[in-house]
Order: sequence, then C-alpha cells, then structure tokens
Amino acid sequence: MFRFDFRDKSLIPPILGTDNADYLERLCPVLEREKIHPSGVVRLRDAAFCEERGIVQLSSLSEHTALLENEDYLRLGHRFGMDGDVIRNGLAAFPTCTAVEYGQKVLLLGKTDKGDKAMEEFLNDLAGHFFDGKRKPEELRFHEVAPLDAKYRVEIGDCKTASPDILRYGICTKRCNMAPTLRNFNRLRNLQLMSKPLTKEQERIVSLLVTRPDNVWFPETEVKTRIPFKKKGQSINI
Repeated sequence: MFRFDFRDKSLIPPILGTDNADYLERLCPVLEREKIHPSGVVRLRDAAFCEERGIVQLSSLSEHTALLENEDYLRLGHRFGMDGDVIRNGLAAFPTCTAVEYGQKVLLLGKTDKGDKAMEEFLNDLAGHFFDGKRKPEELRFHEVAPLDAKYRVEIGDCKTASPDILRYGICTKRCNMAPTLRNFNRLRNLQLMSKPLTKEQERIVSLLVTRPDNVWFPETEVKTRIPFKKKGQSINI
C-alpha cells in the first residue's frame, strides 16, 4: 500500500466505477513527470495486523522492523497473507523483489534461483572481507520493494544494480551492523544459505574474539607484545 501526496489534486487519475485494471498505467506517467515518490509504504498484511491491534498506521510502531519484535505478529502474521512462494510461482498480482542496500550501492534481486545465487555470492564476498580493516558502511540493509512500473519490474530479471531512489518504493525488512565484532560476523554468516568455510586468518580472528565481550571490535583485540633484546633499551613489537 502506497501513499502519494499531490499538491495539485487535479493531476490524480480518476478511479472509475467499472474497471481500473489499467490504473497503474495511467498513474505512473504522472508520478514520473511530476517527480512524485511515495510518502509512505506499508505491507497490506502489516496494515491488517495494525488495524486489528489498534496500532496507528505509518507510526514508528507500525514499521515492519518494529512488528518483527512483536510476539503477536510473529505468532499470527501468517493469517494476513503468504510469503515469497507466491511470487516465485508467478501467482502474485503485484510481485516484489529484494533490494540490498550497502552504502550507496543498491542491488535488486529477483525471487528466482539465479537471484538467490547472486545474493549468496554477494554475502559470501562481504563475509570474506569482514575483518580486512577497510572502512565499510555502518549497516547492510535488506528491503522488499515493489516498483510500480511493470516494464521496470521485467527489466530487473535476476539481478540488477539500481539507484537508491528505488528504496522509496519498499520497506526495510532486516538490518545487519557491519562493525567488525564476532556477533555481527555470525549474524552475517547466518544470512547465508551455505556459508563458506572460515579461512585460516578468520579462524585466528574468531579465536581471539570468542574470549572477549560481544561488542569488542577486531582490531582492538590485537595486543602488541614487547620482546626484549639482550642489549638494554632494545626491543621489538609484534
């Protein structure tokens, strides 16, 4: 469910009393011409749950990530719709795709086997370089997006890079902190269907971090040890 705010209400295509199957075809050119983007996006199943439980629509408590912390939503959410199998089987009237946001990079992935493989390769690459010490975006975010333009949806295929503007047409479903801690590393690996075995260097780093608090960053675990030489005043750091 999308909310669009028009300054000029006369631009809104009329909803006919008979057949509105072509409504998006009439609406999308207006949105593109006037550069109008959604001011709010809500899953219909989330909206139905919030309506039933008296949660104000478009409030912070109605956000999908907040609902995932709601025990009733997790227990009863299946009553308000089905998940991605409907889309994979081509049964969804208005299919969504997964968008992965990593800094300024946005990757769109179709709900196909090839889309799953592209996601797995992307996550494996992130996990492989997780402790390399290079500056990274603070978070990895996952979104479910529903581009309105049917032609654009077809162009996505299995995998495609996109402008961050596409995120306006979806909701954030998951976040992963990318600070180099053991907890975050494990969370990232748990997102993968088949994680690659740890490298020798990763095994060394994990063995260092496992004895420290969960929020300790990896570089801070590297303790410098001074080994004295025989001559006074001479030593080396390792």
